[in-house]
Amino acid sequence: MTRVFVLGNGESRKNINLNLLKDRGSVWGCNGLYRDFTPDALVCIDGGMMHEVYSSGYCSKNKTYTRGWTKLPEEIYSDFVNLDALMGWGEGLKLENEKGNRTQFVFHGTDPNQIKKHYDMIVQKNNITKESDLLELQKLMGNHKQWVTWVDSEDCVERIPIEIEGYSAGPAAINIACQKETPTDVFLFGFDMGSNDLLVNNIYKGTSNYVNEDAPESFGGSWILQCKKTFQDFEDVKFWKVNPAPLGTDNVCRFIEEWEDCNNLEYIDYKDLNLVLDFSIFL
Repeated sequence: MTRVFVLGNGESRKNINLNLLKDRGSVWGCNGLYRDFTPDALVCIDGGMMHEVYSSGYCSKNKTYTRGWTKLPEEIYSDFVNLDALMGWGEGLKLENEKGNRTQFVFHGTDPNQIKKHYDMIVQKNNITKESDLLELQKLMGNHKQWVTWVDSEDCVERIPIEIEGYSAGPAAINIACQKETPTDVFLFGFDMGSNDLLVNNIYKGTSNYVNEDAPESFGGSWILQCKKTFQDFEDVKFWKVNPAPLGTDNVCRFIEEWEDCNNLEYIDYKDLNLVLDFSIFL
């Protein structure tokens, strides 16, 4: 068996010893995982998360896949970022790391005119001012921001293949891992596709670049369809969705109807995981 373990950030994986997985195969992960653990490859797709990961220095030594990652020369910085549109009212809406001696940057975010429209709408609707409610304003603006990431000439970043650039981070990680690692078996941890309390199900909720803890659960339909496309594209790979409890126990450990015709997919719970990993027993 040539194994790949792909880690989503659903809360079902929080008790898994990730270091033990590294001894048994290649580990791929998403977004905030880098804060706690260094996988063999990390996949990031959101502007804020990509900016955070790169600014931390992580990408200087660790393989990272990012979306829409195009290095631009510093000569076009003023025209491209359009600082004038943000001056005066855009405090906290343009995030930028230290430039140092770097001569290239990557830009992600919303067009300045659209940011201004969204800003005006929020201020009017909520009757807030920048001076008195700056933190609340930034919260309400959500991802309507700009991120300017100054980058090194050499790093460990690769751009997510254009054919799957629209994928969410978890499904993209599965797909790229299948392309790069050519595994026989792929184990999916933390791909919960739902919640048991109707609230967001994510290990990093309530932290920077993630939604608040009281946010409603995310719609998992796109994840389900994107994963299914990869299952179909790599029909010679065996996929294992790893759940914390037996299938049907709750909404996290549920049978996913859209995957019913995927003959290369199996469900397994933590109790039987070691039988497959250590003894190649296929249940």
